[in-house]
Amino acid sequence: MEKIIKVMLVLSVLTAMFVTPVSAEATYNIRSTVYDSTDSSIDVGDYYWDANTFSGFLYMIKPGLSSELLYLHNSANSSKRIQLDDTIKEGDLYYISKPQMKKTKIAGSDDGGTFMVDDVDLEKYYLMGFFGSKYTAMPEDPSALSQGCKPDKIAKIMLESDEKKNVASGEEWTLAGGWTLVVDQVDVDGEKVWVHLNYKGEEIDSGVISSSANLTNMERTYLYKDSDDYPVFYCTVESIFRGTDTNFAVFKYVFLRGDIITIEEDSTYGIFDVEGFEVPALMNNINYAGSAGTTVLKTGQDALVLTSNEAVTLSADKQIDLYGGLYLKTEEVTKNPCLKMTLWKTCTAKSPATTTTAAAAPAEEEVVVVDMGEAEVTEESEESESQASTTDEETVEVDMEEATPEVESSVSTPGFEITIGILGLVGALLLFKRQQ
Repeated sequence: MEKIIKVMLVLSVLTAMFVTPVSAEATYNIRSTVYDSTDSSIDVGDYYWDANTFSGFLYMIKPGLSSELLYLHNSANSSKRIQLDDTIKEGDLYYISKPQMKKTKIAGSDDGGTFMVDDVDLEKYYLMGFFGSKYTAMPEDPSALSQGCKPDKIAKIMLESDEKKNVASGEEWTLAGGWTLVVDQVDVDGEKVWVHLNYKGEEIDSGVISSSANLTNMERTYLYKDSDDYPVFYCTVESIFRGTDTNFAVFKYVFLRGDIITIEEDSTYGIFDVEGFEVPALMNNINYAGSAGTTVLKTGQDALVLTSNEAVTLSADKQIDLYGGLYLKTEEVTKNPCLKMTLWKTCTAKSPATTTTAAAAPAEEEVVVVDMGEAEVTEESEESESQASTTDEETVEVDMEEATPEVESSVSTPGFEITIGILGLVGALLLFKRQQ
């Protein structure tokens, strides 16, 4: 009996070893092109990285728009390139993000050139990067986007897609960030569907939308907006089916944003303070990353402008943390001393829950570097952006599919742990037989 108890204990431990799920994260780094003070092809004076030279910044392949750049003003050596041990003075390191007006996915379904729903313009929106993640900036007037957009109120885009989604009557459609959409019921004619929107299990809003061909687009769209008329969630109904056993609706053009973040002047983000919301004269006519004319900065345009709140000395072999996983890195060059400098971003990709063995030693974290000078980042669909998120913000599914480096996860491949567990069981049984 004692032997049987021992074997049962061994089996229990081994079973727990390979069936206990754990959350796992894979870390990877993105690197910019290299600034080399001996490279004659680099302009003298100021220098900047944009989305062409650093994939950690937001970039929309189509229609060729970008939003962010890191700008180093060389006030100490304006007549030459930045050198090793030079100091970027306080206020001379800039982070700039300019909102870009872009058509929404829903706009493609409307041939009239406008898409107004409940006095909200859903034809276009202002898109901008914020330390690599995709945000929407709140316009001055949600019904007239051409009036401009001071980027002091921004919200993370959590979901945007033009893919169709079938949702049965009574089914809850999980969106993102605790938001869900529920199809309550379909009318007897199969033309209208009643839905309600939940946030963390509580009903926030409800509405009735129709797929009838003779109705306007406004009646085909369910919109939930906040008290300032800024859209929070919307989707259209593509079609509705009513059957003997199952009723369901087909949705399309879904959009969801997170809470609005208010950016105050003099707020601090890591090494940066908020300088203002207009492009400074220093950067007039800078053409940054893109094929569209809107990627040329003009003095006074709406933009988020951050400046460094401390001096930065570019000594050898140094890491200078900025904000949101961004950092500058200098390398030591012993022969013919020169400044080699790169911009980096540390990103974390969450992996689905997998299995692991309790007895195994923790695996050493594997870091994958995406080198802008040597490797090309994989881009999905028609647009891309960095996969990384700012600190204190979760990663989101985006409209413009993010530029996703091919990352080798530091998590063991599911299945190997089960094999180890089975081998352990076999070993325990053999041990028990030998002791008999």
